[in-house]
This record gives sequence, structure tokens and C-alpha cells, in this order.
Amino acid sequence: MTACEEPAALRRWVCDAALPLWAGAGFDFENGRFEERLTLAGARWPAAPLRLMSQARQIYSYAVASKRGWYPGAAQLVERAYASMERDYYRRDRQRGWIFSIRRDRSIADDRRDLYSHAFVLLAIAACVDLTGDRRLLALADETLAFVEGCMTATRGGGFVEQLPPSDGVRRQNPHMHLFEALLGLWECSGDERYLGKAARLFELFDAHFFRTECGVVGEYFTADLAPAAGIAGELVEPGHHYEWIWLLRRFERANGLAMQHYVDALYSHADRFGFDGAGLIVDELRAGGAHHTRSRRIWPVAEAIKANQVEARRGRAAAAGKASALAAMLRQHFLTDDPAGGWRDRLDAEGACISRFMPASTLYHLVGAVDELTTPDQDR
Repeated sequence: MTACEEPAALRRWVCDAALPLWAGAGFDFENGRFEERLTLAGARWPAAPLRLMSQARQIYSYAVASKRGWYPGAAQLVERAYASMERDYYRRDRQRGWIFSIRRDRSIADDRRDLYSHAFVLLAIAACVDLTGDRRLLALADETLAFVEGCMTATRGGGFVEQLPPSDGVRRQNPHMHLFEALLGLWECSGDERYLGKAARLFELFDAHFFRTECGVVGEYFTADLAPAAGIAGELVEPGHHYEWIWLLRRFERANGLAMQHYVDALYSHADRFGFDGAGLIVDELRAGGAHHTRSRRIWPVAEAIKANQVEARRGRAAAAGKASALAAMLRQHFLTDDPAGGWRDRLDAEGACISRFMPASTLYHLVGAVDELTTPDQDR
């Protein structure tokens, strides 16, 4: 298969195999919600608690699929799953915010308020508004944001706490990155300047704390004051997150006109130079200086690298389009399966053996995003 055919092949796999899999075995029609995971053979895994984050990501994925015309019936799945998500997770224990997870019988499994999960609820709402044009859904986004800003704002360092009740662990950039993504989505679906202003404040946090100018990386783990965490944790970076930030910074640049080239060039250069192993796959973790720290490989960084390279190709970065196509081929060769159709191997060890015991539903969000970036013209966005 030629390089120019790889994006279309990946799109066919998503539309003809992955979306039907998660709309079939991956959807609980009795309760109107998505499964948390499937076995590697494509069967249900009923014992796993059902996380809010997984429901929100799947709603987002099928909303994109419906808008693009990729899967018949996607809009009906979105409608049912959105209703069950609000019913089962929002204020479920009569307290503000969204609980973390439930059991299959709808009882509460974990009542924590998790920043990462709240970010994806906001992204799901934005995708539903974009799909349906129903701006009434923004009221729930505003209630959710009011809870996050009123109850989860950190007292030190800026940004937000990871969870309620608070943990004593290190702080992470990752939930803030996805909140940034959600706010951009809310801005794009509504045109409401409030959301763009909130995204701008998160960019300021990125600039002041997460981005390390001296080595051109985004750190992962931080102290309560948002200084780099002690020891090795403070040195760790993830090339997959570099690619995610590149894609998001370009969206932010388009929204507000501020130049992001300095950050994008640094993150792209670091990930491109150090993030790949001898087999051409993206490793999970690096040290800031470029040494490989965790040599396993997951599927989602490849999807995010596709998005980053495709958006950079549109801006004229040399060889980025070819890299995006090569990454699409890498996905199909190393991670995607035909048995079951639409399945994937989520994580490989350094020798290429699958070390995943199941397929997490949350991965589809990355794959749909990659195909959307590869195959949707700018004028249709």
C-alpha cells in the first residue's frame, strides 16, 4: 500500500470495524451506556467498574463519527449514552460535580471528583453541541465549570487539584491539558469568549510551569507549587503528550491569533528526535535529556503523533505529511487487529509482544481523532 493510501485505509478500519465493534459488543443497550473494556477477543468484560471518563470519551468519539457521516446510528448512541451519563454520574450522591465510576448495577463504585474526568465531560458536551446545535447543553457545561473553579482550584501554584478529596501525591499536567482541550471545544462549538478566556488562563499555566524552556519539553509531574517533582519523576516527559500539546497549541493559535511556533518547534523537535525506538515505535516515557525511561509502547501516542504531523503538514513543515502517513501504517501494522475486526493491542513491550489484557474503551477517542485529522478537510471543520 502506498503512503497516500494509508489515511484512507485507517479511516475504513475505523468506520467499518472499530465503530461497529464498540456500537455492538461495546455498548450496553439495556442501560444505554458504553462498556468500559472488551477482551482481546472482542467479548465483554463485565467485572470492570464503569468510569465517567470512558463514557465521556465514547460520546465524543461517536459524536465526531455522526457529524462526519462515518457510522449510521451514531447519533442515537450519543443521545442514549449522554442521557445515561448524566443520570448515573452527575450529582449522583447529592453532592456537586460528577462521580468517578459506577458498577454495572448503577451503584456508586468511586465517588471521587476527578479533574481529568470532568475535563472529558466538558469535551463530550462540546461535541454534542457541535453535532446537534443544541446550546441548552451548555448550561450543564457551565455548572460543571463552576464546580471545578469553585471547589477544585488549587491553593498553591495555580491550576486545579487532581481530585476531591485531595490526594497527597504529585500534581500532573495531563488533566490540565485535557481541560484546555475541552475549553477549546466549548469555544469552537459556541463562539462564547468566556471559554476562550478560560483556555487562555490555562495556556498561561502551561507557559509558566509545564513547559520547560531550557530543554524544550513539557514536564509530567510537579509539586504542590507546580515546581518539577523531586527525583526522577521531575525529569519524566512523554512524547505522546508532546504531540497532543502541539495539536492543541495550533488550535489555540487559530482561535486567538497568538504565535505558538516557539513551543511547537521545541516539542516537535524533542519528540521527533528522542521519542522513537529502533523499531520506529514511540516509547512511553523519556527523561528530559532524551534518554528512554519506559520502553514499552502504547497505541495512543501514535495516534497523537498522526494528529500533530498532519496539522504541521498543513502549516508547511517539511516531511510532516509523509510522517503522518507512515504513522498510520505503523498503527495498522503493529497495533490494529482483524480478529476481532476493529480490535487493537493497546500496549506492547520493548520486544513487540502484547502486554495488554484487554481493550480499553478510552482508546477509541485517540483513534477517531487521528482519522478525523487525517481525512477531514479544513473547510469542513
